[in-house]
Amino acid sequence: MTNKALNRRTVLRGMLATGAAVTIPLPLLEIMLNESGTALAQTKSPVSPLFVTWFFGNGTLPGRWKPSRTGSGQAWDLSPQLQPLADLKSYLTVISGLENKLVVSGVEHPTGSAGATTGAPLSGNAVRTASIDQVVANAISEGAPYRSLELGVTPATPNGPQDSLHTVSHRGPNSRNNPEFDPKAVFNRLFMSGLPEPSDDGAAQAAKLANVRKSVLDSIQQDGASLQQRLGAADRQRVEQHLESIRAIERRLETTASGGDPTAACKSPAAPTAGKDARSEAPPDVNAAMVELSALALACERTRVLSFMFSLPAAHVYYRHLAQDMNDDFHDTICHGDAGDQSSQPRVDKGVIYTMRCLSEFLTKLKNTPHGSSNLLDSSLVYVTSDTAWGKVHTRTEWPVLFAGKAGGRLRGDEHHNFPGDNLSKALLTAAQIMGLPVTEIGADAGRVTSPLAGVQV
Repeated sequence: MTNKALNRRTVLRGMLATGAAVTIPLPLLEIMLNESGTALAQTKSPVSPLFVTWFFGNGTLPGRWKPSRTGSGQAWDLSPQLQPLADLKSYLTVISGLENKLVVSGVEHPTGSAGATTGAPLSGNAVRTASIDQVVANAISEGAPYRSLELGVTPATPNGPQDSLHTVSHRGPNSRNNPEFDPKAVFNRLFMSGLPEPSDDGAAQAAKLANVRKSVLDSIQQDGASLQQRLGAADRQRVEQHLESIRAIERRLETTASGGDPTAACKSPAAPTAGKDARSEAPPDVNAAMVELSALALACERTRVLSFMFSLPAAHVYYRHLAQDMNDDFHDTICHGDAGDQSSQPRVDKGVIYTMRCLSEFLTKLKNTPHGSSNLLDSSLVYVTSDTAWGKVHTRTEWPVLFAGKAGGRLRGDEHHNFPGDNLSKALLTAAQIMGLPVTEIGADAGRVTSPLAGVQV
C-alpha cells in the first residue's frame, strides 16, 4: 500500500520538564518526494539546491595551494595544501588565477573579505552590498524556518572596526549576520526554539508528551513512534540514523565543556553550556560539533543557506594543539613574521593544511548524509574562500577559491580552471547563476562584473 505523502515541514515534537518545547526536524525522506526524487510530492516544488559559504582567515601559500595542471579527472592533481581533500576530489572545482581588485593598501583584510563575499568596496566600516549568501537567500529561502544560519568555529578576533572583519554574512550596509560560536547555543536554536507549525496532518501528532527524560530525543519518542508507522523501510532506517546522529551531538556537547559549571546543562536544558572555543585555537572538537550541526540544519531544511566561518578574517588564532612550535599568533607572528616565500613558510603550511582537514570533515559529512535521492554534497554548492591570498604581504592575485559539491547537477566536479588576472567577483556571479538566480551582474566599482567564469557551470 502506498503511504500518503508527508509534508516537508513535519517535525517530531515533545515537551521537557522545564516546559521548553522540543522540535526534532526530519531529513528529506522518500515519502516527501515525487517518484523521481526531484520535487516535493505535496507541493510539486523542485527540491532546492543548498548554498554554503565556508570561510577561513589569513589566506594560503599560493605556491602550495594552486594545482600544477588544469583540466578534469586524471588531467589534474590536487596541490599539497589541497591534499586533505583527496577523497573528495570528484566533488571539487578548483578555480585559480583570480584577482581581488578591491583590496586597499593598509586595510587589506577587511577590503579583501568584503571583495570575496560581496564584490563591492567598503563604505567606511560597512559593506556596501549584501554578501553572496544573502543574495542567494533572497531567492531560495522562502518557506525555510531560518532564512540563513551563521556558525563559527573560533571567535579569535581580528583587530579593526570594519564589519567585514567580524562576519562574512551581510544583509546589506550596517546589517551584518554575526556567527554563533557556541555549539550548544546552535543545538538549542535548532531543536528547542519554537518553529513554524506544520500544515499537514502530521501536525495532529504534535505536543503529546507530558513527561521527559534526560535527552531531547526521549521527549519525542511517542511522536516518533506514530510517524514510523507511516514510513517505508528505507525511510524508517533514515529516521533512526538521523536521531542517532542527534544523540551523538548531545553526547559530544555534554563532554566538551569550555569551562564554567559542568552541571549547568542539568539546570537549564536551553542554556548554552559547552563547546565554545575559549582559547582562540579552533579546536577539532568544536569543528566536529559545528560540522554535525551544519549537516543537520541543511538536511532537515531548517535553512537552505549557511555560512560556516572556520576562522574570521585576520583572526589572531593559535593552532597550539597542532604542534609545540605552533603556539604563536597565526596572523601576526606566523603569517607575517616567518621567513619564506609563497611556497615555503612551513608553519603557515601546517595551519592551512589543518584548516583543509577541517573543511574535509565538513564536506565528508555532507557527502555521507542522505538527502532526497542523493546526498547533501551532491545537492549543495559550497563556496570556499578567504580574506587574502598570501598572508605575509597581503597579495591580491591567486585568490583562493574552491567550489565544492555538485549543486544538484549544476556542477560537474573534479576540475581545475585557471583564469589568470580575472576578477574575483566573477566567482560570485558564477555561484549566483549556479544557484539558479536570474542575475547578469554583481558587485560595484572595480568589483562589478557582467559575465561569469566560462566553462564552470554545466
